[in-house]
Amino acid sequence: MRFQAEIPPRDAAILEQLTQDLQVQSNAELLSNLLSVAAWMVKERRRGNHFAAVTPGGMQKELVVPMFERVASEELPHVDLHLAPEAWDRLSAALDRPPAPPTEALKRLLREGR
Repeated sequence: MRFQAEIPPRDAAILEQLTQDLQVQSNAELLSNLLSVAAWMVKERRRGNHFAAVTPGGMQKELVVPMFERVASEELPHVDLHLAPEAWDRLSAALDRPPAPPTEALKRLLREGR
């Protein structure tokens, strides 16, 4: 099957970098491998399993990909909030306000990725 896609320059750069980093010979080889990973992730989410990066020290950081959550066999995590009516009013008012502009520290973090 022939597959053709138009992707933005940023994604093209990621594709090129992945091809080099993973030492694959073609975009078709990369796509084939990525499809295998995606199929495995779907199967694991259907089983109720989660994905995480584990550091050598044992720390875990969960990876949540909304696309894969669509096939999750379990109910997504939720929190029941038991608040007084005044607290609900304050929460509602806070959610209705426009978001605060990003701080300089956040902008720097997003630019530098650290």
